[in-house]
Amino acid sequence: MPGVSAYIRELDPRLKLAIALVLGPCLWKVHAIAVVVCILFLFFIVWPLAAEQSVGFKMIRSLLVFVLFWVGIKMTLDAVSGVPVEFIVIDGLQLGARLVALLLLGLGLALSTSARSLGLAVSWALRPVIGQERAWRSALSLALMIHFLPICLETLANVKEVASRRCLGSGLSVRMRIIPLALVRNLGQKTWNQTLAVACRRLDSPRAWESDFSWCVRDGIIAVLSLTAIVVMFQI
Repeated sequence: MPGVSAYIRELDPRLKLAIALVLGPCLWKVHAIAVVVCILFLFFIVWPLAAEQSVGFKMIRSLLVFVLFWVGIKMTLDAVSGVPVEFIVIDGLQLGARLVALLLLGLGLALSTSARSLGLAVSWALRPVIGQERAWRSALSLALMIHFLPICLETLANVKEVASRRCLGSGLSVRMRIIPLALVRNLGQKTWNQTLAVACRRLDSPRAWESDFSWCVRDGIIAVLSLTAIVVMFQI
């Protein structure tokens, strides 16, 4: 398992970002069977990456709860609209599978690649199109957004754990008030810390986003295999 995570981390960030950008929209168009196969493959990738995080498995559980919440809303609205039961179940399962695959894809990208590496990849791709100034600003924005996703999930898991230990015997209504307030307060503090980190490391300048990537044979093989897999998904 550590070998899988190490291999994924060593791949070129441009390759991983391109795969995520192409595969993400495709998950909404391919057959449900292809989506299930993709979930199994992504879970095999995300599991060792999450194992290296202190609250990695809790992050996955939080994402699954998020999926169940939206699937439940869709199925409820379909039931109120008078949709037949068999279609409600099928559509709900398909929506849940596609959301799980999409979230695992994003989580795998965030856990396997540093926010700065993804920002450098974006800057490399956008520089010939929109110029250096706009490219590095876009790269910084994306890097901050990607870096903040695991932080949000980790903070939510920590807040829920602290609430379960300190609020023994409290009802659901009490926790529903405490957890969001504590989460917003902690995220506000982390946002300030993130701002200071950007300033201290001088990431708010064009020179910090000059990439020096090197494409190797392994990256080319993975790119061909990934493209072939995406084409096969549309044939199912």
